[in-house]
Amino acid sequence: MHCEHCSSEHPASLSCEDQETWTDVDSTGPAPRQVASATPALVDLCGRTLGHYRLTQMLGSGGMGTVYLAEQIIIGARVAVKVLHPDMAQDTQLRSRFYAEARTVNLIGHPNIVRIFDINESKDGIHYFVMEYLEGTPLSRLPRPVEPGLLAWLLVQACDALEAVHRSGVVHRDLKPDNLLMMERPGELPTLKVLDFGVAKALHDTATSEPTMAGQVFGTPAYMAPEQWAGQPVDGRADVYSLGVTGYLLLTGQFPYPRGQLAELVLSPEPPPLRPPHELAPAVPEALSRTLMRALARNPAERFASALDFKKALLAVVRPAPRPYPVPLPLRPSTSTPIPAIPSRPEPNDPTPPPTWTARVRNNTGSVVVHCSEISRGGVFMCCAEPFPELFTRLEFTLQIGGEEVECVGEVVRHVDSALARSWRMSPGVGLQFINPSARLRELLIRLRPPRRPSAALQPPPVQEALAHL
Repeated sequence: MHCEHCSSEHPASLSCEDQETWTDVDSTGPAPRQVASATPALVDLCGRTLGHYRLTQMLGSGGMGTVYLAEQIIIGARVAVKVLHPDMAQDTQLRSRFYAEARTVNLIGHPNIVRIFDINESKDGIHYFVMEYLEGTPLSRLPRPVEPGLLAWLLVQACDALEAVHRSGVVHRDLKPDNLLMMERPGELPTLKVLDFGVAKALHDTATSEPTMAGQVFGTPAYMAPEQWAGQPVDGRADVYSLGVTGYLLLTGQFPYPRGQLAELVLSPEPPPLRPPHELAPAVPEALSRTLMRALARNPAERFASALDFKKALLAVVRPAPRPYPVPLPLRPSTSTPIPAIPSRPEPNDPTPPPTWTARVRNNTGSVVVHCSEISRGGVFMCCAEPFPELFTRLEFTLQIGGEEVECVGEVVRHVDSALARSWRMSPGVGLQFINPSARLRELLIRLRPPRRPSAALQPPPVQEALAHL
């Protein structure tokens, strides 16, 4: 399980090289120095209620705040709540930076960027904001080397998000594998979310923006562009460089430059030699290797001018032959599916029809019976015709499962219209997330789909065919 904004996964931890965020560099010296404690005093707020949210579990802690799993008291939906460290709450600039993160994310509003729902301060001075709760795998936890097609697919989505970030006049400044989350759902290609905008910076500060001291640096050294590392002004090309470092590391298992060469990269007249990825990992196509090398150019003018250009280059070097429709990918077994899965297509030669369930949905005029083609511990997919109930609509229904009728409440979280259903060879309909499922429903769902131990034979699925549809 990944903590969206604290840059950590639990229970494992990152190496110090991945985690450190530096600030305030002396331009006359070869390396930045840390000015803030890397381990702020933690206050466990589990059990506290902030606004409409009850904090249930501490997920992790970063430089600015602690992230908790929380439950919306009224409807029971799970969210993540980021709380500013109490010892920082008295500092006006730090408090401003904390709230700037939420405002930045809301300003961009991109599907590949974590969503912010609410921002507030409690009566006793606790500053917090509420985010969507994501379950997935940070790229820092993928087995290395990552299959080139999968990596390209993930980087393309990161470029889409970055293009929106940069168009909004913002630079992320702390892109790294632990701030990029891969989510997998049955019948879908892996999706990527960009996280943690805690050190993001507007390209053009307004008079009300937090001032930036000369020579001040924010970021993680191993992933920072040379101009950022040296404390110089940065633009979107610094994020392109960081994404290049991420791709290089995941493809080869090595950083482009060891820590000892970072000062040489910034200060020497000529950069230290850099081996192309395909020389370290023969499975990497040479064209993809050249693309990453351009993203890693020391001079920003020699990199891709924008994240969109980087995306186009990735598509040009890995685009496969087109396929008539997207291929649903097998996923690693999971014991929890917070968002209902899209039903997988049966094998073409399998005479056994896929299982279905029946639900009686109540509305203002009575009730209607619908078939359900997919069910999980997180929710259910109902086959129905358009017009669909609006997203986030709450539905009450009776579900027939395991020979019983169980009363349920769900929230509409997904639409699959007719066009999309045809391309996936399934029925149109809506996906619902269960709200406060009863103990009996949970018991029946466990019987229906008992937890399975992940098989070592399951490998990250190839996704190159998906690039043909972008």
